[in-house]
Amino acid sequence: MTAPGSSPLFSVSHGHKRTHAVQFSGGKLQYFRLWLVNMLLSIITLGIYSAWAKVRNNQYLYGHTQLEGYRLQYLARPGQILRGRLLALLIFAAYAVISGLNPTLSAVMTLLFLLAMPWLIIQGLKFTLRNTAYRNIRFSFQASYLSVLGHFLLLPLIGVFTLGLAMPWVVQRVQKFLYESAGYGGHRFALRSSAIEYYEAVLVCIAVIAFFAVIAVGLATGLTPVSPGSVSSHLDPQQLRPVIAVLPFAFFILSYLIAAIYLGMIRNHIFNRLQIPGLMRFHSSLKILPFAWLMLSNALLLIITLGLAFPVTRIRKYHFLAAATQVTLEPAIDRLTDTVDEQHSAFGEEAAGLFDVDLSLT
Repeated sequence: MTAPGSSPLFSVSHGHKRTHAVQFSGGKLQYFRLWLVNMLLSIITLGIYSAWAKVRNNQYLYGHTQLEGYRLQYLARPGQILRGRLLALLIFAAYAVISGLNPTLSAVMTLLFLLAMPWLIIQGLKFTLRNTAYRNIRFSFQASYLSVLGHFLLLPLIGVFTLGLAMPWVVQRVQKFLYESAGYGGHRFALRSSAIEYYEAVLVCIAVIAFFAVIAVGLATGLTPVSPGSVSSHLDPQQLRPVIAVLPFAFFILSYLIAAIYLGMIRNHIFNRLQIPGLMRFHSSLKILPFAWLMLSNALLLIITLGLAFPVTRIRKYHFLAAATQVTLEPAIDRLTDTVDEQHSAFGEEAAGLFDVDLSLT
């Protein structure tokens, strides 16, 4: 069963279930024009128009993302966001002034900020998801202050105390908590993720780093392969110069390859274990090397254009991720009704952005 007017690139029926690919139809030039106008108006109005710019940008990206012929919707209002930003700026200014008066007050304000951070995270995610809809049904986020405090402040301490050995498990628990705190139409997400997959992703990244490190040493010493005890006797400054010259660029490429391997493996793992029981199941078929090239080429575009290619890189990323994402819909989704109240303050989201604790589930 497909919505009227839809033309999915990938659609498979399984009895009463149906599987569709996520489609993204945004255009690079079209979005660039929108982004550029929004940025210029935000500059001219000293940032006031940025609330409208955010809404227009999000409405374009959401509106060009569709599943089974139904488009995502971004429902936040500019005035709501502007009021939240102004209030957040006032509190931020007060925080900065009071913190600068003396070290004691600075320590107190820092402690208060840490205590407020779980609330900021909750409010930010609530606002973002409440203003995201599919089939005119809103998403939601529900979590307690103590649960967020434990996952974002206490769990990371375990990673620190174990010298990083527990960090993959910590990341897995945090991401599982975030997804399972989200809902759609009164139904919670469920994620059967495993910390083993996170450790595997880390080990693969370490293996790739070790592989390229051996190659680099071999090139530097003129030995293939490098034999124990022979490195120091073959080191020659003249021989090392070409290797040293390309090291920054090689590190740049390697860093994006490692990031693509980790992010790609984790995304596939999460999406292939993510569902809303009785409503939908998610699938991801992201390919690592093309994803690495996307990340690297986007970074190069940003560097070459001094950031002006940002909207182009964003459209390229949305196209790539949409093509690698499929969703299986259950018949019950056709009978779903909205259960989320639209009234919610934007202050939490904007304050979270000001204090650099803004989060996203996408």
